[in-house]
Amino acid sequence: MLSLSAVAQTGLLASELTSSERQASANHKQAQRSQQRIDKMDDVTREMRAEYLGTERMSDVTEAYNRQIRLLVESQERELADLNAQLQSIEETDQAVLPMLSRMVETLRKFVVADLPFLTEERQKRLDKLNDLLLRADVSVAEKYRQILEAYMVEVRYGRTFEAYSGRLHQEGNSRQVNFLRLGRTALYYQTLGGQESGLWLQAQKRWQILTEKQNLALRKAMQIAQQQQIPSLIDLPLPALESRS
Repeated sequence: MLSLSAVAQTGLLASELTSSERQASANHKQAQRSQQRIDKMDDVTREMRAEYLGTERMSDVTEAYNRQIRLLVESQERELADLNAQLQSIEETDQAVLPMLSRMVETLRKFVVADLPFLTEERQKRLDKLNDLLLRADVSVAEKYRQILEAYMVEVRYGRTFEAYSGRLHQEGNSRQVNFLRLGRTALYYQTLGGQESGLWLQAQKRWQILTEKQNLALRKAMQIAQQQQIPSLIDLPLPALESRS
């Protein structure tokens, strides 16, 4: 049989063992909580690292983007400088070309005034159009130059063509409808609509000379040829140069 002392010691040992178990259990739980905190902190650390790396990558991308933008801006600034230089050059060219175009139109006007008086209204309208064109700011210098050259070419073609047309004859304060015949720039004739009267323009004297009946008949035939109403043939018509030497 156990003595009272042994029983007491056994109970005390059991009590101490239970207390140690409780302490061990408490320590274990504390360790679990600590590990959980450590795990949580580790998760936070990983998240923060991932965020940092992401931010760092974004910073690199942003820096690369900013470098590209800077290069683009610098390129655009160079292009803008080039355009400004070109515009300045164009303005300087325009300042030099516009007076030349004005002189070309004025020269053409003087030529028309000194020329045979054919298609007077048509040619004057063309000159008026050119004068208006020179004043238009919405038309480029190149287009102005093109239209002036075109007007010159029209005048050049007049010297190589044979033409019959209808128009108004202004003579001694009177005006009447007649038919005209132009032989290039060599001679200009008129004939009344009934064919009874014809005239030759004498450029040196600035007047019309009435043609004879024979010349009138020849002129009628020449007009029919010009209007393609007869086949071409030789025609005997007076010329101003021959008249001036007679």
